[in-house]
Amino acid sequence: MARRPRARSAEQAAPPAWVPDADRLLGAAARRIRVVGASTPVNLVEELARLAAAWGRGGAELPRFAYAPAQDHSELRRAMETAAERLAGQGELGAVYAGRARELAAEAAICEAAGGAGCWAAARRRYAARDAFDEEADALAATWVEEAAGAAASEEARVRSDDARSPGSLVSRMRREIGARRLPLRVVIADIAPLAATGDGVIQIARGRMLTRDDVERTVLHEIEGHAAPGVRAAGLPLGIFLIGTAHGGDDQEGWALARERAAGYLVGARRTELGLRHLAARSVERGAGFVETARLLEVRGARSTGDALRIAARVHRGGGLAREVVYLPALLRVEALLLAQPALGQVLASGRVSVSAAASLSSWAGVS
Repeated sequence: MARRPRARSAEQAAPPAWVPDADRLLGAAARRIRVVGASTPVNLVEELARLAAAWGRGGAELPRFAYAPAQDHSELRRAMETAAERLAGQGELGAVYAGRARELAAEAAICEAAGGAGCWAAARRRYAARDAFDEEADALAATWVEEAAGAAASEEARVRSDDARSPGSLVSRMRREIGARRLPLRVVIADIAPLAATGDGVIQIARGRMLTRDDVERTVLHEIEGHAAPGVRAAGLPLGIFLIGTAHGGDDQEGWALARERAAGYLVGARRTELGLRHLAARSVERGAGFVETARLLEVRGARSTGDALRIAARVHRGGGLAREVVYLPALLRVEALLLAQPALGQVLASGRVSVSAAASLSSWAGVS
């Protein structure tokens, strides 16, 4: 994403002298570390089609996912660990930077192991339970899935996600919203697992998905309010950590995006069933379940079709057991609890990839008194 000049009010102190170097070091590392990209099979679309056909014939075949060659990030990991030790001595703000440096080292380890036997263990270190909201999320996911059992499928009209000729398609709506807000982003069509994904200067739209109007509006809200707008705001703030992200900032930004969905009335029906099933599937990976076991669990717990069960199983098992979906629902609950207790800190969460635990420490730098 293009960086805007950082403005500073007359009342706001200048960042400590060590911040520019820390921003450059951590920013360069964050640009190299792409956990989801490294963990996504290069043949995902083809393999899901093959699996659906095989399972449709009654054969519970295993996936044959292929991955891009893993990079050696050992030097980067050492640099982040060294930086964390140095930054930890720089007071409250330094501790925030140090936390992200340690997290980048953990994410680099996942990228190195993606597609191999070590991915599961590396991912469990990065996506370990944080607090009581993890247990609360388990109960919420189970409730959502149980409530959906036996519910009738929606018969709403659907439109292709990538149909640029239709004003109601996801690609058309996303482009209009970006234009209306004058955000420095472009929209592209891509073969991705989620319906949309926001990256540096771009929002990707999944190719060829059939979506309802609510699917479209919810996804636009999620990507713009949850990810794109905070990224643009972050680029104008005096600390690079807003854009680089704090430790767990990426996790809680997903919670922020889901909270925006819930506040707008979109976290209902098939959407929350999907999130519940993803959570249950990710928990199965944590317990050591294999691909077939996870897919069968999803079929039993209410996946709409074998194809949906395979898609969700592939998502949580990508890379060899990434299962980062375990952070979404705890983050939703964590964010909503913060907004209830300290609503002013919502402005901090809306200003970049900031975790709930770091929001107070960064509030003055986001203009929150």
